[in-house]
Amino acid sequence: MVDNGNIKQTVVEEGTEIEGSVRSKCPIMVSGAVKGELNAPSLTVSATGSVRGQVKVAQLRSEGEIAGQIDADSVQLSGKVSDNTAIRATTLEVKLSQDAGKLNVTFGNVELNVGERAAPAVPVPPLEKKAGGQKQSQA
Repeated sequence: MVDNGNIKQTVVEEGTEIEGSVRSKCPIMVSGAVKGELNAPSLTVSATGSVRGQVKVAQLRSEGEIAGQIDADSVQLSGKVSDNTAIRATTLEVKLSQDAGKLNVTFGNVELNVGERAAPAVPVPPLEKKAGGQKQSQA
């Protein structure tokens, strides 16, 4: 959102903790901690930030820690994704971080769904045995 040439943004500063529901029509920047439900056009989690809960945004960029149920069109990860996290996104970009000279990325018990959702599988009828050992499909 733009107001008189200034870009509006909701900011959760380092040292600030919020628990509950956060809804904003402006982008959200988290350097502190948010636990609960978060809805916004975009979310940026800084290296010192942490978001846990249900997140619904168009764009997510995280250098900090995220956990919970994440729904976004576009996701850029370079921070930590905690165990028991589900990320559903149209696009996912993972940036490797350098830790003590090594490039690595670690996902714990995480569910990732990227791209369009798959169509449900079409059930295939079971094969029946016919006299004489030949198989015949059920129509």
